[in-house]
Amino acid sequence: MLPKHLPIRTALILAVLTFGMASRQPLRSQSAPDEKCDGSTVDTQGPETAKAARAFLADLQSAVKANDKEKIAGMISYPMNFIHDGKRGRIRDKATFLARYDSIFDEHIREAILKQSSHCLFGNANGEMIGSGEVWFSEMGDGSVKIITVNSSAGK
Repeated sequence: MLPKHLPIRTALILAVLTFGMASRQPLRSQSAPDEKCDGSTVDTQGPETAKAARAFLADLQSAVKANDKEKIAGMISYPMNFIHDGKRGRIRDKATFLARYDSIFDEHIREAILKQSSHCLFGNANGEMIGSGEVWFSEMGDGSVKIITVNSSAGK
C-alpha cells in the first residue's frame, strides 16, 4: 500500500516499478555477475563476439524450452559433427537432423543447454562451448552463428 500523501504520478511510478521488480523471475540460464566461471569466457573474444554468442545461446535455450525442432534445425551448420558413444559422424542435412532429433538432442543435451549460464559461456578460437562440450557453435562466414558439433558423450 502506498502512502496517501504521494502525488498520483509518483505513486503510479512506484507501483509500476515495485510490481515490475516483484514479478521478474530470474532465467535458469542466467547467473549472477559474480559467479565464478571455470576457464575463459566469450568475453576474451571481444564484446561483439560475446554479445552474439550470448544472444545465440538465449535463442537456443528458448527453442529447446519450446521443443521447436524446426527452429533448432535452422540453427545448425550442415554438415554438423555428431559424437555419440564416442563414435563420430556427420548430420548432413536438415531432414536427417529432424528425423534423428530425439537421439541427437536427447535429455542430456537439452539439459546442458538449459543449464548453461550466459555469464560463464566458454569460448576460444574453435567457437563457443555449452556445458562440458555437449554443444559447440561458431560464427559463420556470413556473420550468422550456427551449431557445428553436438557431443552427447561429453559431460557423462
